[in-house]
Amino acid sequence: MWETNQGVLSFSMASDAKQFIDFGVENSVHAKSELGMAGSSQDARILAERLKQAAEAQGISASEIVREIGDVEEYLKQILADANAVQTSRKDRLER
Repeated sequence: MWETNQGVLSFSMASDAKQFIDFGVENSVHAKSELGMAGSSQDARILAERLKQAAEAQGISASEIVREIGDVEEYLKQILADANAVQTSRKDRLER
């Protein structure tokens, strides 16, 4: 998870860029919250910046991240859109 430690984001795992991205996305990027409860940020720009900062703190360069996934913000927008679509579909099925 991307966490702030004295103003610097830290990450507890991932030896390479792909593992880092996958683990970070799994633990930090979630569908928007239902029922008005607080959820994770839905701002891909903020999430992209956090990912880059956390990667840098782990010795993973921004260029390594870009080589793996391309434009970080666009990648995270798509992950968020997919997660939100799944959540909406799940909610729709439950309401039937």
